[in-house]
Amino acid sequence: MNLTYLEIDHQRSTYHDVVNTDGTEFRDRLALSWLYHDHALEGVVVAPGDLDRALKGMPSRNYCDGVLLHSLRAMRDSIDYIHDSAERGDELSLEWLRDIHTRLCPDDCETAGRYRQRDTSPGVYHLDVAPANSISYHFHKFIDTYHDELASMHPIRQAAIAHWEFMRVFPFDERTGVVGRLMLNFLLLKHDFPPAVVHATDRHVYFGALNGHRTDVVPVVADATRSSIAAAQAYQKRFGTDVRRRRRAAL
Repeated sequence: MNLTYLEIDHQRSTYHDVVNTDGTEFRDRLALSWLYHDHALEGVVVAPGDLDRALKGMPSRNYCDGVLLHSLRAMRDSIDYIHDSAERGDELSLEWLRDIHTRLCPDDCETAGRYRQRDTSPGVYHLDVAPANSISYHFHKFIDTYHDELASMHPIRQAAIAHWEFMRVFPFDERTGVVGRLMLNFLLLKHDFPPAVVHATDRHVYFGALNGHRTDVVPVVADATRSSIAAAQAYQKRFGTDVRRRRRAAL
């Protein structure tokens, strides 16, 4: 795995070249992929038209459509937020995680930022999680583990194991997986690494890793990080000349 770290450490310069040269357009493209794949991990099918309508602020067609559009918009805003939070150098904390959950929830959601009430991991997850009556204890223990043990690890290993540990607490009834992956990427971004977008085609690998040993998630995150680097390389190859021309025009 150390060779994988070295490979990513070396290749991430391409990602930063693209972001620093034409960051807004590339980040917007990456965010669309992020929205699609992250919803697919949760078992939600998103059509290209859904993304377009959500990000253009168009009205919903019915209740279910409204729920989807809100989810897409809230996550898009949260992606921007974790980029800003990472650039500010914010620290991971219980308050930070509860704030992310609240940002993802509708304004009238009574469970926003509140702990899970059920003793099982809801939705598409089937994990051995902390009992509902001990979430506060395990959540605080997770933060202690992060600062005492994980924070000194290589960023990819740190983010992956933190995600696994967080999912074992499973603090919220809904959107815990989304919060966990946003946290994972916040930790990567804090250390100037590309975000790790787990693709829908790797869904079975991702869920299998969550049900395994905590280090099983590390290669999943490494592969997802490499995918973001590959996307930057493909973007640079396709638009490199135009990007350089736009950059010269702006000087």
